[in-house]
Amino acid sequence: MLERLQEKLEKWKSCHGLIRRICTIKINSKIRENYQLNNHFKDGSGRWKDFLRSQNLVGWLLCMPALAILGLFFLGPALIGARTSFYEWNGISSTMRFVGLNNYIEVFQKDRFWSAVLINWLAFFGTLLTQMPLALFFAIGLSKQTHIIKVYRSALFAPRILSIAGVGLLWGLVFHPYKGPLNYLLKAIGLKSLALSWLGESNTALISLLLVVIWFYFGFHMLIFLAGLASIPEEYFDAALLETSSWLDTLRYITLPLLREQLLISLVLIFGGSFGGLIGLFYLMTSGGPGGSTELLGIYMTLQAFRANRFGYASAISMITLFIVVIFLIWPVMYITHERLEY
Repeated sequence: MLERLQEKLEKWKSCHGLIRRICTIKINSKIRENYQLNNHFKDGSGRWKDFLRSQNLVGWLLCMPALAILGLFFLGPALIGARTSFYEWNGISSTMRFVGLNNYIEVFQKDRFWSAVLINWLAFFGTLLTQMPLALFFAIGLSKQTHIIKVYRSALFAPRILSIAGVGLLWGLVFHPYKGPLNYLLKAIGLKSLALSWLGESNTALISLLLVVIWFYFGFHMLIFLAGLASIPEEYFDAALLETSSWLDTLRYITLPLLREQLLISLVLIFGGSFGGLIGLFYLMTSGGPGGSTELLGIYMTLQAFRANRFGYASAISMITLFIVVIFLIWPVMYITHERLEY
């Protein structure tokens, strides 16, 4: 009996040694594979072949058209504008006189520049405090999937598919002081005292333009909030109904926190539009008037470049505007890029 146990023990030891040798061989082979792989990556041809087979190449190829357009129409002109801002140039002659920071100093000394900055901020806060709540209100009210609600969604989003030029001409006719339907309607219902020159008076011009901006853009922001509401699980709202019957509590503790990414996206778009996207509409309808009451920074820059032929001065205005936009939007963009909600 003892001899059999000794034989089994010897066999177990021999098997154990065989297992150890097999494991050692496998580990050594793995080390050799890693070593060969490292040498393979050190080799230029191997690294290039692996890159061609990887999914990174597909991603870069898909991004190349957008990156090319971005570099051609944004980064390139921005660098050229930054260089031009240090020169005095009329945009035509082949000679440019270096003036250093004189253009920037002159910009900051002009009251017209600070007036344009104030109008930009008024346009931003005016659209932010009206457009975003309206878009959120209609998005919550039209979040159900019914045929009639889809019709309402399409009707509210329809203005956004129009061109800026068409919108400017259309509302310019609506606000016409003599032939416009708005004043005609006010006179017809006995409110003749309210029939004003809406775009011809400094007290009403900016408000009138902001109403057009809200009408034109709020359907797009409503669509952003609708997409966010569709991504929130319905169980959250069902649980809220069990806890509280107040829709304000549901809005405060569930809807708004879970829509923070969409709210930030809307904020970024409204701010970018206020400092850049509204230039065409404002210029078409008022050209910055009356008396500069609707003159945005972009309009001021355009007039200085193409009417006064001061391209260096206009480039300084554009660089200051770009600096304001980048400083204000860097946190929201970084938050949207890195933060993701998980349900």
